[in-house]
Amino acid sequence: MAIPIPTNESQWDTKTDRWRSIVSQKHAAQAAGLGTIGRHTLLITPEFGSMVWLGSVLTEAELESDALLERVCDDCNMCVEACPVNALEKLELAQQTCWDYAFGDNQFTKSWEISCHKCRDICPYNLGTVEK
Repeated sequence: MAIPIPTNESQWDTKTDRWRSIVSQKHAAQAAGLGTIGRHTLLITPEFGSMVWLGSVLTEAELESDALLERVCDDCNMCVEACPVNALEKLELAQQTCWDYAFGDNQFTKSWEISCHKCRDICPYNLGTVEK
């Protein structure tokens, strides 16, 4: 049996004042050895850096994970300094502040879009750590 987990279907958790999903796809990816979470709270993979969009499938199948990776991010804080709304000032991302500024409907194209990714752009590992 397998169940897909949507990428953008979170619910507001009134206990923590944060968006939560049934599964933290970033943490699951890190636990599976696919990458590590950086200071900007994004997953950094060796191949693609933080230029990934995660999706998940929960399954009963027994799968072998990759070895856990060493943390890549060295907390240079370039992402903290680049954030136009200071959503990374504290160790925990100010999710709603980031979301309100960076995501939304484009009235001209009538589509949802990401309008800010400065933390991702400035990261020295945004395109990965593996030489190709």
